Amino acid sequence: MGMMDDDGPDLGPGPTRLKSLAQILLERVADHLCDAAIGSGGRLDPAGIQASLDEFHRRADPEITDFYRTGWNECLAVIDEVRRESSRRMPFERLMVKPFAHLLPAAHQPVEPGKGLSRRVVPGFLSALQQMLGPVLLEQYQNRCRELVRIIQTARGNDFEWEDVYGDPTSQVIVNDVLVHISKHFADFERRKTWLIGVIAGEMSLGEDSIERDWAFREAEFHLLMTALFKPLRRQMDTGEGQQRIKDRYGTVACELLADLFAELNRPHNVTRLKRIAP
Repeated sequence: MGMMDDDGPDLGPGPTRLKSLAQILLERVADHLCDAAIGSGGRLDPAGIQASLDEFHRRADPEITDFYRTGWNECLAVIDEVRRESSRRMPFERLMVKPFAHLLPAAHQPVEPGKGLSRRVVPGFLSALQQMLGPVLLEQYQNRCRELVRIIQTARGNDFEWEDVYGDPTSQVIVNDVLVHISKHFADFERRKTWLIGVIAGEMSLGEDSIERDWAFREAEFHLLMTALFKPLRRQMDTGEGQQRIKDRYGTVACELLADLFAELNRPHNVTRLKRIAP
């Protein structure tokens, strides 16, 4: 029998490969049924069709066994390529979320009120970051991250892990470059704080459960995010040697702006009251 019509919506590489494998298997089943029909005078009743299918499932066909193994290996190859493509597209975003990732709950789990951040803050955070950087700088940082990932992937091959990227010294330099740039936007701290809270809160999707729906991004959550975001850079500046490296790279004015921002983050702020959640 001929191949089935491939017309249809673009499913993406993974589903498309599964569809192709399913079509090949269905054609083998159809060929088997046709052979059975020919052996029965050109006709098969429901009982004959079922018997033929049972026989197809029972028989030990080396070609079918090889087809299953080959098909599985092809699926694994597609999965690996999709993962690699995703890592090439999103490394900058991953690096910038990493400093506060420990505050985010596991996927599809609710936030712990008062102690963490909802995963729903990520789109708004990235949107605000893009606005503060502007399209030109954003593209430069994205390209630097893609190149870094490419180099590490080439060196590590199939053993590549994102921790390899997070732990590379170049990653921290890129993150520091971004943080020093956006710190300039917080010269008017209160104004920028209000703006950032509005952007993140405005882009949060509806929560999946009552805990998430009751959770909001306000002043306390802003301080939680910003403190975690700048913590690695701040730790570097806590030592004389680290502070000198930062000053050598970014200048005295940038260091003064960072010190002012850290001082603002240290000030007392409104704490979000926790709602009592019935057991």
